[in-house]
This record gives sequence, structure tokens and C-alpha cells, in this order.
Amino acid sequence: MTSSIASTTEKYANASYGRAFFQFGHTILLYAAAIGLAFASLSGHYSITLVICVFAAGMYLRLFMIGHDCGHGSYLPFRWQNNLLGNFIGVITNTPLKYWAKQHAKHHQTTGNLDRRGEGDVITMTVDEYKQADAMTRFRYRVYRNPWFLFFIAAPVHFVLLQRLPLGSQMSTRAGWISVLGTNVGIVLYYGSLIGIFGLEDFLWVYVPVVWLSSLGAVWLFYVQHQFNDAYWVREEDWTYQEATMQSSSFYDLPRWLHFATGNIGYHHIHHQNPRIPNYKLPTSFDDNPTLQKARRLGFFESFGTACLALWDEKSHQLISFSDYRKLA
Repeated sequence: MTSSIASTTEKYANASYGRAFFQFGHTILLYAAAIGLAFASLSGHYSITLVICVFAAGMYLRLFMIGHDCGHGSYLPFRWQNNLLGNFIGVITNTPLKYWAKQHAKHHQTTGNLDRRGEGDVITMTVDEYKQADAMTRFRYRVYRNPWFLFFIAAPVHFVLLQRLPLGSQMSTRAGWISVLGTNVGIVLYYGSLIGIFGLEDFLWVYVPVVWLSSLGAVWLFYVQHQFNDAYWVREEDWTYQEATMQSSSFYDLPRWLHFATGNIGYHHIHHQNPRIPNYKLPTSFDDNPTLQKARRLGFFESFGTACLALWDEKSHQLISFSDYRKLA
């Protein structure tokens, strides 16, 4: 079955100049218009500015997902074109393309593998690991997996601060430094120009909510599509890529307007099955193939219940909350 799914997705794994430029073109125009309106609205009541910033954050998030496709080399037909566009988007979204794409590729290669966790993932401990950990490790993990901290604090810190230096294995690589520092230079020029035009105070009133909301949204999307109660986590000897793609990734069943804002990342199981499919072809691949519709479907309101899940129970094969853990203990 898994090999047939792989072959089914192949015909969608080709980029289209027309669809790519149309999607990027209207997204960047809507984002620029929203940012311009947000600055213009500062002379009135700030609540109006905040409403505009919410829309701008949605377009920022959509741009980030287009950059995500560029990192996979799937958005445009040629690698150099994806690199060029992805680096441009990376400046706007505080994300160094090459550096982030290398981390993200490891996530694709190891998702659902208990023996290879931590590569571009939300850190997840098993029940036994948590039980055997010392008090300080438990405390740090509880803080880290607290949804208020993870989404409202750690998310913007990751995008605004942590991606300003190459961390981990890329600290010692020339490519990691070039990607991060090159993006940093672009960010200085981009933000510096806006500050020069509008002033620092106005810049902060507009960009703090935009970057904060979009960072929260990006981390939430990559979290929720792998962190659900009956997800797939197995040890190395039982792990296979094909099973992991279909069972450890959900179909995030969002309203159409949210699929638009999130660049169709909700079709995450198909994306993991074949990362070469550009986001603008994911809905078609889903609609055309009943097999791809059998993935774990996660509804919009149901998804909020996953925020408190934190520990993988290898005995029940379930992701559980700290409250569930106390009951087990």
C-alpha cells in the first residue's frame, strides 16, 4: 500500500511557474498592502491597527509556507530559482533558508522515530524517560511543554533570536554561517529602511504583533500535525519512512480560508509522503485520491485539545498529558 501511495503522489510533484507566481504575487501584494495600512492606521485607534496586523500576520505566515516549499526545492522548477525566492522570503520572515531547510530535512527523515528525536521537532519525552529524569530535567521539560510558554514565548524567541546564529551541527559549517549571516544582513536593511521611513516606535507598534502572531501560528502548525494522541512513534528497528509519513502526520481539516492563510500545510501527511509536491497542488492530490483521504483527520476545534499532550506512552502507544501521567503514576 505504501509504495502505491508513493507512486500516486508522483504526478503532482512538479512545479508550475504560472501557479507559483500567481500565489506568491498576490500574497506579497496583500502583505505589503496590509503593512502599509497598519502604519497608516496608527494615527487612529490602535484596535484598528491590531485588526490589520492579524491579517498581515496571516499573509506573513503564507509567505513563510511558500519559503518552506522553496527549502524543499518544490515551489519552482529549478533549485536556483527556489533558492533565490526562498532567500528573499527568508529576510521577510526572519528565516535563513539554507540553515532552516537543512534542519527541516532532518525532521522529514526522522519523524516518528523514537531513537532519532530532536531534529527539527518539538522535543518529546517518553513516560519512562520522564519518570527516570531528575527533578531539574522534569521542571525544564514541564516549562518547555507548557503551551503558554511553547507558543507564546518560545515561538517568537525562536524566529527572532535563535535563528540569528547557526546552532547545533551547523555551527561549524560555512554554509550555515553564510545562510544565517546573509539573512541577518538582509533583515537589518529591510527593518532599518522601515524604521528610517516610519520611526522606531511606529515600527514596533506594527511589527511586534505581526511577527509574534505569525511565529505562534508557524510553531502551532508544525506542532499540531505531529503531536496528537494516537500519533506514530516507534523505535528504530520498527520504523519505516512510508508508515511514518502516513501515521505520524495528520490531515489538519481547516476551513478553506485557513488553508489559504497557511499555504495548505494542513495536508501534512501528503507533504511528508512527497515533499516535492508544491503546496498549491496538495489539495488536488488529496481530492483526487481516496487513499490519501484516510489519514488521521484532525478537526480545527479538536486540535486545541492536543496543546496539553506532552509524553509518549510506549505501552499504550498514546501521547498523553501530564495529568494523565499523574493518574498512571
